[in-house]
Formats: sequence, C-alpha cells, structure tokens
Amino acid sequence: NRNETWDSACEVHRQRCLCNTADPGCRHEELRHVHIDYYGTCREMPECSENDLADFPRRMRDWLFNVMRDLALRNELPDAYLALEHEAESNMTKRWTNAAIWKWCELDGHPHDNTVSRHELFPIRAPLFALEHCIAPFLESCDPNRDHRISLQEWGKCLELEEDDLTARCAEIAKDEEANASDLHDAFV
Repeated sequence: NRNETWDSACEVHRQRCLCNTADPGCRHEELRHVHIDYYGTCREMPECSENDLADFPRRMRDWLFNVMRDLALRNELPDAYLALEHEAESNMTKRWTNAAIWKWCELDGHPHDNTVSRHELFPIRAPLFALEHCIAPFLESCDPNRDHRISLQEWGKCLELEEDDLTARCAEIAKDEEANASDLHDAFV
C-alpha cells in the first residue's frame, strides 16, 4: 500500500475500479490493488523486528483462540462454529488449529472460493494494525506466491500449524449456517 490518506472508503474503491478497468481516471496503475489498512489519522508505525515477527504467529494463534472463546461465551459465535470452539476447549491440541480454521472460514466470505483475498483480510487487519506493528509483514508472509490470495494451507503454515491438522471444513460449516438460516426462516413464516 502507499501509506496515503483518502477522503473516503468510497474514493479508494472508486480508484481501484477505475484502475482495474484501465479507465483514464486511474491515477496510478498500482492502485489496482489498493486497500484500506485502517481508519483514522495516519500513524507512524514502529518497525517490526525479526524477533517480533518470529513471535507473531504464537501471539496471533492465542489471539484467535481468545476471540473465538469470548464470542462463544457471549453467545455471539455463529452456531456453525460452536462445535469447533467446544472441541478446542476440550482438546488442547485442537485449540490453535480450530481457531485458525474458524477465522479463515469466516474471512473467506465473498466470494466463498476457498481462498482469502487481501480485501477479505480487512476485518482482521484493520483492528490490529494500530496495536500490532507486525500484522502487515505477517500477512504478507502468508502469501508466499504473491497471488493476493491465502489458501488454508498457507494460513496454517503462516501460523506455524501442522498441515495434517488443517481440514477445509468451511463448506460443511457454510451448509450448517444455511440450514440454520432456513430453519429460522421456516419458524417465522
């Protein structure tokens, strides 16, 4: 990104659209991939040291699990993910893996294509950007082939999880969510 302040999120998306369609209104070719890092005034972020970056996967795994657990305790975790949370609570070896699967599935929203794009990362990046100076280089390292997409395997490797422990459960979770939504709709019809 260009460390640039924009007047609105709408203007960022407009400029990206203009550049993606080769419109003469495109200010610079690299704006095809521009995205919002965070909202608010510009901040001078400290450098992410090698040691901080090396420790970041552990901090991120802990944070993901704690957020998942807190959402479950407040009854704000969608039902489809509760089984992952319960399994993580009762089986310590599943704690970090299930939290990683939960967040990755949640981020893989639109379109649901079994990859997480840089734009789909915004809900995790923006709130952490001001608090965690290593979030940007960490997320960059999750996309080693630089295709602007993170697969579940890349996500797991980035979080230093065993690949054998990761299974793409998002499709079954999405089906459960659809079934629950359908049941809820039927209850109100």
